[in-house]
Parts: sequence; C-alpha cells; structure tokens
Amino acid sequence: MEQTTSVATKKESEAYQRRAELNDLLTGTFNSILRIEERVLNNRITQGLSITDVHTIAAVGLHEENPMSVVAARLGVTLATLTTAVNRLEREGFVQRVRAEDDRRKVLLSLTAEGRKVHRVHSLFHQHMVDDALLGLTDQEERVLATALSKVKRYFDES
Repeated sequence: MEQTTSVATKKESEAYQRRAELNDLLTGTFNSILRIEERVLNNRITQGLSITDVHTIAAVGLHEENPMSVVAARLGVTLATLTTAVNRLEREGFVQRVRAEDDRRKVLLSLTAEGRKVHRVHSLFHQHMVDDALLGLTDQEERVLATALSKVKRYFDES
C-alpha cells in the first residue's frame, strides 16, 4: 500500500512539474513573440505605431471594408476601446471610416495606402516568424504541433 501511494505521489509531482514547464513555455513564447514583433516592426513604415496599433490595422483587413463591430470582435475589445484606437489611426492616415450605404448607422473601416503598407509588413513578419520557428521540424512534428496548438487555442478562445 505504501508503495502505491509513493507511485501516485510521484506521478502527481511529475504532472505538476510538466504543467509548470508548459506554463513557462506558453507565457515565455507569448512574451518572446511580442518582444520580437516590437523589435522587427520598429521601422520607418511602422514608426510611431504601437503593437496594439499594428494589430488593429491587421484586424481591419488588407482590402476589406469591415464594420466596427467585426473589427472589435476580431481584437476582443469593446467598441469604445476600438473607437479610441481608430480615432488616432484615422488622424494619422492609416485607417478611414465611411458610413455603409445600406445602413447609415453602420460605420465601415478600411485601410489607406499607408495602412496597407503596415498590414503587409506585419503579415510578412508573421510569415517569416512561422517559417523560422518550424525550421528543423518534420512534417509529422508540424502536424502534431498544429493539432496541439489548435486544442490549446480553443481553450483560450472559449475562456
């Protein structure tokens, strides 16, 4: 009986340690991505923009006109928060607002030429980041990683 308790305690300890390591990996990866993104996106095209500004531009969409509510949902923010961000981005010439012709109450957002440049730089950063991060992984390892990350993301999306 004592040996069974000892084995169970050891398994619990290993599970706790594995979860602590996974927590470190998740938070460390998230922080590393933001740090690298801030460094790489510090160029003449994105000068003066925060990462939040760049993500807002990305959420508007490259060649789209999206309602404010859609962009807010993509970012997981309130309309009031988005309005504050859009006011500044519009003033600085990255985003434009127009009223929908079918419903004048609906405000549509789209990117200006400068906003599209920022969007392209941001998209290219993410493309290179993923390519570089997956270097050395086999196709099977990539599939396993994608499956596992999809399950983890689902949890965060539902929380």
